[in-house]
Amino acid sequence: TQEIATAMGMDGRISPKFLHCGPGYGGSCFPKDTAAIVEIGKEYGEDMSVIAAAISANEKQKQKMVEKIVREMNGISGKTICVLGLSFKPDTDDVRDAPSIDIIKGLIENGANIKAYCPKGIKEAKWRLEAYNNKIKYCKDEESSTQDAEAIVLMTEWNQFRGINLEELKNRMKDNFYFDLRNVHTKNCKVRSLFKYYPVGQK
Repeated sequence: TQEIATAMGMDGRISPKFLHCGPGYGGSCFPKDTAAIVEIGKEYGEDMSVIAAAISANEKQKQKMVEKIVREMNGISGKTICVLGLSFKPDTDDVRDAPSIDIIKGLIENGANIKAYCPKGIKEAKWRLEAYNNKIKYCKDEESSTQDAEAIVLMTEWNQFRGINLEELKNRMKDNFYFDLRNVHTKNCKVRSLFKYYPVGQK
C-alpha cells in the first residue's frame, strides 16, 4: 500500500522517489538490465532470486490491473475503455516494455474496445500493438478519447492529465469508472464524488 511505501521512503538510504504505486515498471533500460543480471547469475551458478522475484512481481502487477478493471466493471466485453498515456513515463515517446502495452492487450482479450491518447507515444504504440489495432482507436486528444467511454484508465502521469477538468471529463463519458493507475488525482476532493474511482495501493 501507499502507506507502507511512505514509511519505507523515510529511510534516507531508500528515498521515496521510486516507491510510488503503479501498474508496473517499463522502459528501455530497467527491464532489460534486470533480465540480464538474472541471466549472468545463471551463467555463474548464482540464483539471483531477489531480482527474479522483482521481475515476476512486475509482470503480475500488470495482470492484476487487468483483473481489477474486469472485476470492478463486472466484465468489459463490448465496453469502451479510454487509456490515457501509452509511454512508460511522461515526457517521452518510449513505449518499450511500457505497462500500457500488456494492459491494453489484456483488456482487448477480455472483449473491450480501446480509445487511446498519449501526447507522444501513439506512433510507437501503433506498431507494437499492430495485431490489436482493429480494437483500438487512437485519438488526437484527451477530449475525443474520453467521449462516450465507459471507463478511463490513466496509465502515464503526464502533467496535462493532472490539470484535466474532471467535471467535463465525466460529462463526456457514457459511464463513470476511473482507474487511476498512477494515483494522480487521489488528493482531488471532487474525484470520488464524480467517479467510481479506483487508485492503486489505497482506497
